[in-house]
Amino acid sequence: MSKMFPTIMLLLLLLLAGTGIRAENIPDAPDASLDRFLEDIKARVRDTRTVQCRFEQERNLAIFTQPVIFSGRMVLSRPDRLRWENIKPIPSVLIFNGDKGQRCNDDAPPVRFDLRTDPVMNMVARQIWTWVDGDYTKLRKDYSLALTGGDTLELTPKAGSTQRLITSVRITFDRSTLQPQTIRIGETGGDSTVIRFSGYQLNQAVDERLFTTCFP
Repeated sequence: MSKMFPTIMLLLLLLLAGTGIRAENIPDAPDASLDRFLEDIKARVRDTRTVQCRFEQERNLAIFTQPVIFSGRMVLSRPDRLRWENIKPIPSVLIFNGDKGQRCNDDAPPVRFDLRTDPVMNMVARQIWTWVDGDYTKLRKDYSLALTGGDTLELTPKAGSTQRLITSVRITFDRSTLQPQTIRIGETGGDSTVIRFSGYQLNQAVDERLFTTCFP
């Protein structure tokens, strides 16, 4: 198994969710409660400069009887710095710092990249920020959105793709912080991914080395 498997798998899922669907320009039906909820999230994000949390990523593959589970932490500093670190069972780190970035394993030198000259990592960065910047209204281009249970955002890919890869995305938010608690991504082949977030720290001081060094 590749040392970068957990990070690359997450990135592929995000890429597929954002680019694997060709959307038709069919507007969603008006939903006042959904619009208010999305605006509340955007407003909360405007007041949140840094986010630190733990995560557990559960990858369910149809070919395996048991899920593959990774755990780690995410550190985000707006507007353009992000650290996604897998700690167990395979250490690996992905860092975005403005136009620069790096990815690394615990036993190899970091691979550095420049988003201005690396189209693949530029696409990865844009897709990741689509999901973490809190402006979920942008997703209406590719998904139909619905609010269920008062705190769960249901995203269904719009029709028009010849090869539909993602069947659904469900994001459940913490009611008090409006931060994502759980993201569930379903795929047509029967595979799925569940990412659970916990231990949020908002607007706390962040060690700047986390955005310049893989393993400070």
